[in-house]
Amino acid sequence: PWRAACAAKRRHPEPLAVALLLALFPPRYGQDLGLAGQPDTLGVQDLSQVCAHQTLPQMAPSVEIKDGDTVYEKIMKNQTHRYFFRSYNVTTMNQPDQYRKLIINLEPCKGIVYLMVRKTRQCYPNPYSCITQLGTPTERRTKPCAWTHFMSETDRSRDGTPTFFEVPLSSTKYYISVYATDNSAYTLTVLADIGAFPRPGNNGRINAKQLRELQVQLSWDPATFSPLGISGVKQYWVYSSMLLQNDDRTNMAVFMRPDKIMNTVCGLMNNTDREYTRIPPSACVLGVCNATIDGVITDKRYVFNVVVESHRGYRMAYAGLIMRTDWEVVRQAASDKTLKVIGAVSGSVLGMVVIIYFLMLKLYG
Repeated sequence: PWRAACAAKRRHPEPLAVALLLALFPPRYGQDLGLAGQPDTLGVQDLSQVCAHQTLPQMAPSVEIKDGDTVYEKIMKNQTHRYFFRSYNVTTMNQPDQYRKLIINLEPCKGIVYLMVRKTRQCYPNPYSCITQLGTPTERRTKPCAWTHFMSETDRSRDGTPTFFEVPLSSTKYYISVYATDNSAYTLTVLADIGAFPRPGNNGRINAKQLRELQVQLSWDPATFSPLGISGVKQYWVYSSMLLQNDDRTNMAVFMRPDKIMNTVCGLMNNTDREYTRIPPSACVLGVCNATIDGVITDKRYVFNVVVESHRGYRMAYAGLIMRTDWEVVRQAASDKTLKVIGAVSGSVLGMVVIIYFLMLKLYG
């Protein structure tokens, strides 16, 4: 009986004890408490002084982005969009270390955008602490930015390229800032179930060869998933576009340039009328996928790329390829001068053979 009584008291504690616990440890509601580098407190902190940059007119209001969502937004020059991500999924948190990760993928559709991420607690990353006087002769860029754990390269060496982070899921909250140095458009994806996201094979490399005068064959390695068994390849989207004379790359890290991006999903959709074809995963044989492009024009530069789509609807672009078509029909084996020399030598030899024949005929006839 005394054991039953003790169990009942544990299930129904005394009201006085509950009140005492609440007085000593009041519940926390509302916004995050405590700041990195400062002692935590029991009351809600005023962030207006420490995070003063969040009140700047260039800072957009914070928007929560859900796990697995992809958002498309346009952003003006020197503006910052803020996103808040949180995850309390116990199943995800219990994954092994190699799979307990978070994918944050920023893809520019047009223009230049930078990704900055802070985990655990505010403030939001502050791009104005490391990029000052934008567009002026006194512009300055330094690293790292304040309140930032992960960030894009901001030294202009990779302007117009996507930023892909796969970071350990060691926190339940992430604060994301997307900053633009030009009028731009972008997509942002946040995903904790990393096995649903396709990864282009062989680091996204594509090979091409010209089969005939108006035909090119593309080859690439199939996409992979990690961990396996979460999703698979639904289809491959193949894109083809002829380049203009002035379409040049800004540098080897950018494909092609910030105003014409050809290695992101939305960039390809913006700069092509539509995909050339779609290839099912069953068309990949012995670890190689192939697609044939017809109707290419001789002596023109083309850009080719492939986008892989998973059954969960996530897409990722390969690295892309620029190729100049060059197909020449050979109608004679050598130049006219060479043919004249060969004809003269052949005629002399033939004349000598005829003369010798008649001499032998006269001698032995």
